[in-house]
Amino acid sequence: MSEVVELFQHPANWNLPGNLLAILLGATYLILVGPLRRLFPESTPVRPVQKIWFLGGLIIGYFALGSPLNLLAHELFSFHMLQMAILFLVLPPFFLNGIPEWMYRAFLRIPGVKPVLTFFTHPLVALFLFNGLLSLYHFPMVFDAAMAKEWLHTGFHLLLGITALFFWWPITVPLPEMDRLSDLKKIGYIIGGGGLLLPACALIIFSDSPMFAMYKEGSTLVPMLSPLHDQQLGGVLMKITQEISYSIALAYTFFRWVGNERRKERQAKEHPSTPPAFSGSVSGKPQTNPQ
Repeated sequence: MSEVVELFQHPANWNLPGNLLAILLGATYLILVGPLRRLFPESTPVRPVQKIWFLGGLIIGYFALGSPLNLLAHELFSFHMLQMAILFLVLPPFFLNGIPEWMYRAFLRIPGVKPVLTFFTHPLVALFLFNGLLSLYHFPMVFDAAMAKEWLHTGFHLLLGITALFFWWPITVPLPEMDRLSDLKKIGYIIGGGGLLLPACALIIFSDSPMFAMYKEGSTLVPMLSPLHDQQLGGVLMKITQEISYSIALAYTFFRWVGNERRKERQAKEHPSTPPAFSGSVSGKPQTNPQ
């Protein structure tokens, strides 16, 4: 563990261009939601909490890709899985919650964007697409091929990042008009996401031999784990991170549902519906006594 701490202490192990890119993206965002906000139709002031979401996402993204964690991810499978979990199970809600509604609507006005986004953020499509791709990526044959070629590795990570945004869209609901699930269905959606990723994690955790060529020899830079224990720890880290992230989303959705139900009950008590007056006839017309 001391080797890991030492890696984080050396400035040369931190990606300077990545740091500058994160600062540039943060500055661009603040300018767009600040002085240049008037360029967007129907724009409104962005709440500080939204800015914190987005800037927090940049910090988390830089930690995953620009810190020594990225170096460790090429040495140990456990750190690779931790990096993947941060990028795809933790980071997406920060960006989705940090972008204001009027910016999304400006993006959707670009021809062809709205139908594509509508399709890929459909709950069933997003649920199976993201979890299916993440599981497929960790098939030994696919994983080894991606790791052998930098362009394929980068392309797969980019694709997973996009599908992760699609997966989190029905949960975070950046645009109210695109909310397709009730809170109860959101709870089922989140539970379903956890269940779909379970087989891949279980396969990695309970395998009796190293599965991935890149990590079969172990790390010479940080020789802290055997290849098999490193692999098993990676599966555990992925599952634990997923459980924490999904549990937070689950708790938030559950308590919001409870709050909405209590609000409906209070409104029903305060404004009870008035039953229709009895008219004395089936047709609703007043009856007259026969003479």
